[in-house]
Amino acid sequence: MGDPVKVADYRRDLGASLARMFENALDWEHLPHVHAHAFTSIELLEECESGWRATVGTPQGGALLIDLELDREAGCWTTNSYAGDTLVGRIVTHATATGPDSCRVDIEFLVPDPDAAQRDAFGSYYPALYALLYDEDEAMMIARAEAVERGPAALDERRTVKLANREAATVPRYCPHLGLPLDAEPDDDGTITCPWHGYRFDIATGECVSGAQCGWRI
Repeated sequence: MGDPVKVADYRRDLGASLARMFENALDWEHLPHVHAHAFTSIELLEECESGWRATVGTPQGGALLIDLELDREAGCWTTNSYAGDTLVGRIVTHATATGPDSCRVDIEFLVPDPDAAQRDAFGSYYPALYALLYDEDEAMMIARAEAVERGPAALDERRTVKLANREAATVPRYCPHLGLPLDAEPDDDGTITCPWHGYRFDIATGECVSGAQCGWRI
């Protein structure tokens, strides 16, 4: 198999800082929740300060191994996707700060040994997919920046929710995980699920019932 060949590129200005962009790249947990149309599940295999490896499910019913490595000094990260042991795609992202709360991404999409038809198909597919992914990521990064600005005290803010055949309860306005808006409604079993990372909380106790070490005091 030859070296991967560039089949497309994508450039975009974003209303989020470089720090938020790096945070987003390392945030593997959000993929099947913020990008449910592209990822159906994720299982972390390895994680460190500069990247992660995980198995992700796809809407087509298959699975890919994704390996992401971030170089902060270079402002670049490389994402390799494998089907089994075979490299099927490489995405190289360069991020540049354009202001205190803005950045630009320049992305190259590479595929091993593409034929002419694959070049055309991927040349259309990747830019369209990433336009949608970054619509979703930008909204999350902006919400995260607002959470950092609000600070930890905002986690004490509450709103009232109601369950069928139960008394009203209060839940935080912001998820105790990263301070993002917890604007979902509770399920009938008394749990509420964060739409950003899928953390589930028992509204009666504030405990995270999906295993994370976060929650709130009643």
